[in-house]
Amino acid sequence: MLEYIILGMLMQKEMSGYDLKQWMSECTSYFFDASFGSIYPALKRMEQKGYIIYRESVEDGKFKKLYSISDLGKEYFLHWLEQPIEFVKANHNYLVNIYFYKYLSTDVAIKNLKEFVKVLEQHLNQLNGQKEYAENNYNIKHNFAYSTVTCGVHYFQAIIIWCNELIFHLENS
Repeated sequence: MLEYIILGMLMQKEMSGYDLKQWMSECTSYFFDASFGSIYPALKRMEQKGYIIYRESVEDGKFKKLYSISDLGKEYFLHWLEQPIEFVKANHNYLVNIYFYKYLSTDVAIKNLKEFVKVLEQHLNQLNGQKEYAENNYNIKHNFAYSTVTCGVHYFQAIIIWCNELIFHLENS
């Protein structure tokens, strides 16, 4: 998936590995994120496959490699993008913990769930900030990137509601 995300970003403009990481942190980290340790090897592989090219640049005394997508890379990316969307069960490791909470005291389970809700609320606030920024700065009528942010907002809201219902049940049983 990382290669497709990189190619998608390079469809927009040329970027350095650092730029790609920053973009992922700001725009896709709630559904896909990668470390520098993953991005740079992926860039190397993609260059070897002919999907991207780079040019060297010096900005503010710093050496940079600026990557852009090749025609072969565009063809590869668009072929992948044209395929029907495949549903894959997401990784919800937190559910494994909750599944076994019957072995905890109710007080500890409630405490852990409340802490989890706080973490979820932080992510939700960040996404709401991105959503508001997009609403105020872009034409979002048919914006697919904006739609992924609203999906993230609804996702976190649903988990928070579910956790709060579970907490309520535990506190009142």
